Amino acid sequence: MKLFILTEKNTQQANPFAEALFGHTKKNEDGFYAGFWQGKETVIGYLGGHLYEQLLPEEYTESWDSQLVTARELIQCQPLLPSVWKVKPKKGKVGNQTIARLLKKVQKWGRWADDIYQATDPDREGTVLGREALRELGLLEKTSTRVYVNDMAKSQIVRAFLKPSPLATDDLLFLAGQERRKVDWLGGIACFGLMKAENQLRGLEGKGTGSIGRVKTGVAIFIYNNNQTIDHWDPELPENNKYGIAFQTEDGLILKSTTQFSTREEAEQWVRQYGHTSHVNVERKDSIEDNQAPALLKLNDIQTWAKAQKIKKAVLPYLEDLALKGYITYPRTSVNVVSSSFQDEALAPVAEQVRDLLGLSISLPQKNTFEKPWVNNAKVKHAGHTANTYGNNIPSQSTLESMEKETQMLYRFISLRTLAPMMPVGKDNVAHYSAVIGNLTFKARATQVKELGWREVPELTKSSNKSGELDSPFISGGQKAIRLGIQRIRKNPPVRITEKNLPKLMDKYGLGTPATQEGIIKQMFDYKQIENKKEGKGKNYLIVTSIGEGLVHNQPLYTFEYTKELGLMLQDIQGLGESDTPLPAGIALQKMAEKIVVWRESLLERVSPSMTFFKAKHSMKNKEGKAISFKPEWSTHKFTDTELEQLARGEEISFVKDGKTITGMLKKQTYKGKKFIGFMPDWNDKYEKAKGVGE
Repeated sequence: MKLFILTEKNTQQANPFAEALFGHTKKNEDGFYAGFWQGKETVIGYLGGHLYEQLLPEEYTESWDSQLVTARELIQCQPLLPSVWKVKPKKGKVGNQTIARLLKKVQKWGRWADDIYQATDPDREGTVLGREALRELGLLEKTSTRVYVNDMAKSQIVRAFLKPSPLATDDLLFLAGQERRKVDWLGGIACFGLMKAENQLRGLEGKGTGSIGRVKTGVAIFIYNNNQTIDHWDPELPENNKYGIAFQTEDGLILKSTTQFSTREEAEQWVRQYGHTSHVNVERKDSIEDNQAPALLKLNDIQTWAKAQKIKKAVLPYLEDLALKGYITYPRTSVNVVSSSFQDEALAPVAEQVRDLLGLSISLPQKNTFEKPWVNNAKVKHAGHTANTYGNNIPSQSTLESMEKETQMLYRFISLRTLAPMMPVGKDNVAHYSAVIGNLTFKARATQVKELGWREVPELTKSSNKSGELDSPFISGGQKAIRLGIQRIRKNPPVRITEKNLPKLMDKYGLGTPATQEGIIKQMFDYKQIENKKEGKGKNYLIVTSIGEGLVHNQPLYTFEYTKELGLMLQDIQGLGESDTPLPAGIALQKMAEKIVVWRESLLERVSPSMTFFKAKHSMKNKEGKAISFKPEWSTHKFTDTELEQLARGEEISFVKDGKTITGMLKKQTYKGKKFIGFMPDWNDKYEKAKGVGE
């Protein structure tokens, strides 16, 4: 029996899987890991992320080619819905080998095997990229099994492979992933004509938006609208004010009405009716309440904490490094887990050792709560994400101290928050006060710490806002003299959006997943769609730049509300939404197509037959004195006069685009039988063979 295991990454998956299953990392002639597992001759191969991409519109039909048809004709074709959706291998390399070469190796060993296990990342993207590669390489019929590895500790890897699931477990997850990619294609690159026309009609020709995407657009709109609300906030507007009644007793106790009035006039009317009240009976009831430790972490909790600690680097690489060593696991979406009742079964036996490593002396009486895993939604049983916790590896004190400062901070933060629910529960004495005047009920409460419990650890109280400190002194109940008054309750404007709170807000409103949000925010900075603006000493908040405003104003497909709706729809297709049964695939795509039709009709009323999307070519003489013509820009980068002269001389140039350095030169090229001269980046497969302008 011969088995082929397909993983997503070499160093982070294939290598540790081989070490766990084979006890070594010996490679075969193609660089894949080979050994024996469970009596089977086994080869572990890998991909390198998404190795396939969707075809460009013009690759389906010439009538969708913006270079060959007029602007109006391209708009009339919308929405661009292929009868059969197709993908193609990407150009480029994974490590030192080309993607084409790597895919041939995967196909070779897949054909060699009698059975194939898919062991890519257990999230949506990992599911899609793995199954897509197997399908395109003709290996899907051989693939019987799906393996979900959430913890990179050796024992947990072995455990995952000994308890695999049928491949069909991922069917809904795969459909949802495919739907998302199609929706993003249809509303992104396929809408080039609509976006280009809208930009021209709004006088934004040439500015561009950097990068178009469903989530980026939603984030830009969210930030823009939030700033508009704050900048134009009027505290005097009736909708920004409510009015309550409060009274203070002779011994200093303050009780507030549980009901508020919409206008001051209504509150004054109540006071005219009951304001003569000079004494009232205040009832006091005492209780002892549990003060629970903060719940386990979500990924965006970690990202928010990192920003607060002024950790400027991306936090995911640190998490992946800790997970690779088996020290932690972490969630990749917020849909799945994270509740105060969830814990990995590997944690409980080693909890005291981790506590001692952190230098804590607190007991862990709640440890037995976490002996078995628990997921807060049965639908996500196989979604493959776990809360932050430990593998069965624990770093030594010297190993911990040798880590980068940021890694040490992160490990301690996760450790404390993971151990917190195991610590003693805090106990508080609480006094509840209530009184009734007319038709209003008044209440107050005071709290005093009875038992600190988990609050013995100061770091936990700082991060949880649950200090348990005294709110107000305990005062006896009974008949009391009072003074009544009207209390204006002002509605505050929303808080400014910052790098620190943006991941949490994105998660709240369905903009991306915790695994993608950090990268999306970085891309928006790189594309100069958003930037920081100073507000007071040492404070910054996010604003949308003029480039980002192209997303805000020119994207009727991706309003903030529609972006949220799309996200929920994709969850329903996956079977994780509110509906009892999964929605059929295609419903989100159809919704997008309907919105494109509305946009198309709006544009056709405004677009003239003479509109063109492309500027005239730039003409210059090369170093031999021969006239040549070429586009004076590449993508969104406009060549400077110096760059144009260098290109005409046949020289290589380098420039920075979206935070990345691009190097290339003018090359003689052919597109659909038409020859032309144009800029070609050096990563193009044809770069070395293509002739320059002086050849």
